[in-house]
Amino acid sequence: MKLFRLTNTAFVLCAVLSPAILSGGCTFTKRVLAKDKMNQGVLKYNQGRMDEAKSYFKEARDYVPDDPVAWLYYGAVLSKDYKAANGPEKDRLANEALDIFKKALDLSKGDCKIEESAMAYITDAYSELGKEDEWRNWMIKRAESPCATKQAKATTYHAIAVKYWQCAYDQTTRYADKAQITKDAFHYRDMDYEAARPDKKKVEDCIAKGMEFVEKALSIDPEYSEVMYYKGLLYREKQKMTKVEAERKRYETEAKKIADQAGEITKRKEKEKAQAAAATPTPK
Repeated sequence: MKLFRLTNTAFVLCAVLSPAILSGGCTFTKRVLAKDKMNQGVLKYNQGRMDEAKSYFKEARDYVPDDPVAWLYYGAVLSKDYKAANGPEKDRLANEALDIFKKALDLSKGDCKIEESAMAYITDAYSELGKEDEWRNWMIKRAESPCATKQAKATTYHAIAVKYWQCAYDQTTRYADKAQITKDAFHYRDMDYEAARPDKKKVEDCIAKGMEFVEKALSIDPEYSEVMYYKGLLYREKQKMTKVEAERKRYETEAKKIADQAGEITKRKEKEKAQAAAATPTPK
């Protein structure tokens, strides 16, 4: 969390204001008091004194209810609370934090820094709650926000693609033939019988959606090697789902080709980074 510049100015201003100024500038006074509470809250937060920080941020929010930063920081402390909690208490705190972050977002008024922070906290809370559909919806909102940079869009699409790969992988792992694993980790998963059809449909849907978001990320950054690796892994999931040998071979070849390309890009970028570092003069 960014630390505000701490100062005693707020205390001094409040101490010297005359009754006339106080009565005529109530809004100004409240904002001065709120800024001081924010400063104190940030200090306590950085010291790990979360209960005190939460109290200060709540007071700041109460002084100036339309300040999105006060809501955002108050929610940040609650996010610490729900991560440390379990069961119904975790759910209660996470949902309370969600309401607070959505309020901060509503008040952001085009401030991209606040908007992005609020959305990041919202997606994190939905992830903690295990609500993947809501997590995904808000991730897409982050990617499609006017505030999102190209890099942010690509990394967000990547994160969504990874979740879809995980969805497919979890199902195909359940249907793995243990006797076949040592010979071929990508052997065919028999999911053609009636009881397995819903799981098969889920795998196919997750592979298709995963590929969709992989391509979205690569359309922004064609050399995004981490995304390319997952594209290869999605082809491996395709390989598991077919018993037609020609198709299995085609998916295997494509997966290996993509992995090799990603590896070459990664090595080249690491080399370029090392060369740039070596060319940078060392301060004396």
